[in-house]
Amino acid sequence: MIPVLELVQISTLPDAERELEALARRYPVIRTRQVGGVEAWTVLGAGLTRQLLGDPRLSNDLHAHAPHAAQSADGPTVLFEQDNPDHARYRRLVSAAFASRAVRDLEPRIVDIARGLLDRLPAEGTVDIIEAFANPFPLEVICELLGVSMADREVFRTRVANMDSPAPAVRRAAMDAFVAYCATLVEAKRARPTQDLLSELVQAELEDGSALSANELIGFGSVLLFAGHVTTAYLIAAALLELLTHDEQLAALRADPGLVESTVEEALRFRGSLLSTTNRVALTDLEIGGVTVRRGELVRFLLSAANRDPAIREDPHTFDIARATTAHLGFGHGPHFCLGQRLARQEIKVALTEIVGRYGRLELAVPTEKLRWRSSDFLRGLAELPLSFGAG
Repeated sequence: MIPVLELVQISTLPDAERELEALARRYPVIRTRQVGGVEAWTVLGAGLTRQLLGDPRLSNDLHAHAPHAAQSADGPTVLFEQDNPDHARYRRLVSAAFASRAVRDLEPRIVDIARGLLDRLPAEGTVDIIEAFANPFPLEVICELLGVSMADREVFRTRVANMDSPAPAVRRAAMDAFVAYCATLVEAKRARPTQDLLSELVQAELEDGSALSANELIGFGSVLLFAGHVTTAYLIAAALLELLTHDEQLAALRADPGLVESTVEEALRFRGSLLSTTNRVALTDLEIGGVTVRRGELVRFLLSAANRDPAIREDPHTFDIARATTAHLGFGHGPHFCLGQRLARQEIKVALTEIVGRYGRLELAVPTEKLRWRSSDFLRGLAELPLSFGAG
């Protein structure tokens, strides 16, 4: 009998990835229940995940094909909820903007932001590195990308912080306020473009002269906030956790800072911030892992399980920065492969380089069994990461 798992319960397990990989050896496909009670067929293995994430028989447009499971009943148009040809059109414009000079010129600023946040900390002590660094660091980078003025940044930060409130009404109000701010920002960039990613997108045109609509531009800002902030913050914290619980790996990185790029890849594979993809909907009946998925049923992919598949790396439960692979699924796969993956990699690389290079003494301030993982049907991230640090 195919098991049914509660995704929010999986997300809080200390070693969820290992347990999911063990489950994947028995079942290529399971049922999972999400917040709100929605269920989906859920793929576990790397092979099926790669094969099906590009399958046109699975649609991302839940509004059209499965409105009962859509992310929201209304709101701005977002890239991960589109199918071709709209998705391809939108993606071409956004891809060009991510490859633009505005993004390339941001790289030195990323280092400055990281150092500025660390400069605020004492020379030694104990701190929740998520609150002090991992959360504000990518958020400041997003402000730079979107061209948020210094005067607006405190309001921006407050609205983002309220999106994590335990009160649903507060979260919704914060999201509505953020969308309204993005609308105002889009119009400001249209009237007076500056050297930033949003200005690039406002001015971008395809060969046929088409451009992104205001709704699409607002959606881009909303997705960038989520995909570029929360997931990157969780990845930074997870990478630090693995280094601090694998002394020999931390020592290797200190001895050879050039290992930082492979450290990032191994962290993405070993404990990425995406527990699962968003839902897809079957446009026709199809067979997945010996199961018949009926038209209109939902399908999603547990990336945390796929990344521990031995097909990606032998001894998948070993964290080894010298044997990292880029064949992981930490940024997804197929047409919806993460557009911001280069920027995310850069941010994590800078974060690890600056933290490990600055502190000769770096260790967990609490036993690992005291760490809490956030409850989510989509993400995988620590609630806090108390670190003790100093010159060593």
